[in-house]
Amino acid sequence: MSYKREDYYAEGLSESFDEHGITATPEQIKAIALDMAGYAEHESQAFYTPPASDRIADIERGWQAKYNELKKEFEKYQGNAEVAVKKALRVYRDASVSIGEHGEVLAHGGRTERIQ
Repeated sequence: MSYKREDYYAEGLSESFDEHGITATPEQIKAIALDMAGYAEHESQAFYTPPASDRIADIERGWQAKYNELKKEFEKYQGNAEVAVKKALRVYRDASVSIGEHGEVLAHGGRTERIQ
């Protein structure tokens, strides 16, 4: 024997009626409970509830935008740092220079060499 949706509503209605001093027969409560079960089944037609996938997509778009912004900021910072290193070390402007781990400065020409 399973607990039906209308039984759930009937139990809740009966308790609510008792609390508020409303009298109704068990048949009336059962009829109202059936109506409530029908209303509950069609609630999504009256009130829009977006699917969870929409919220997940919003969150993903948010972190992706933040990531791209930080990545762009880092690349700008890295480019400026490489220009500053070229000037400080008096390396040609068109020379390819990169800053490696632990502040290691590398020049990339025909071969890669460590400048500092």
